[in-house]
Amino acid sequence: MSQPKPSTILLILAVFTCVMLYVLGVGLGAQDRSSQGANRGSTPMSKEERQRLRERFIKPRPVAEEDLKTTGCVLAEGTVRVARGLPCRVDIAKAGARVRTVNVEPLSGSQVDVRLEPKGGPAVPASIDGLGERRGLDVPEEGATLSLTCTRGVANTSECAVKLR
Repeated sequence: MSQPKPSTILLILAVFTCVMLYVLGVGLGAQDRSSQGANRGSTPMSKEERQRLRERFIKPRPVAEEDLKTTGCVLAEGTVRVARGLPCRVDIAKAGARVRTVNVEPLSGSQVDVRLEPKGGPAVPASIDGLGERRGLDVPEEGATLSLTCTRGVANTSECAVKLR
C-alpha cells in the first residue's frame, strides 16, 4: 500500500484546523455575548416590551367596582338592576392597566342587550343582543361606556339583574 504524500496530510490537517477554529470561535463568541449581557445587567427586552407581553399572555385583571359609575340604574354589590325598556349607562373609569376585563352576567334567566363603547384609542366597540349568559368584555386603559337594556326580565318582571365583575 502506498503512503499518502506529505502535502495531502498537511492539506487535511489545515482543513481540520480551520473547521475546529470556526466551531471554537462561534462557541466562544456566543458565550462572550451572553456573559457581557449578564455583566451589564441588561436584558434584550425593554421594560415596556416585557409589560406588554405580560399583559398580552396573562389574563387581564377585572374592572374594580369603584371604577363603575351608573346612570339610569342602581349598582349595589356588583349587581346592576336594569328597568325593562330603559337604558342603563355604566361609565368605566380610566385605569393604569392597558387592558381590563368586565364580566357581564345576566342573572336568573334575564336577557339584556349590551353595547360597549371604548373611550379613545384604537379599540373596537362591542355589541351583543339578547345576552343571557356570562360574557367577558375587554376594556382599554382609557375606559369605556357600557350600555345595558333589559329585553327579558326575571320571571317576566320589569327588571333585569346583571352581575358586573
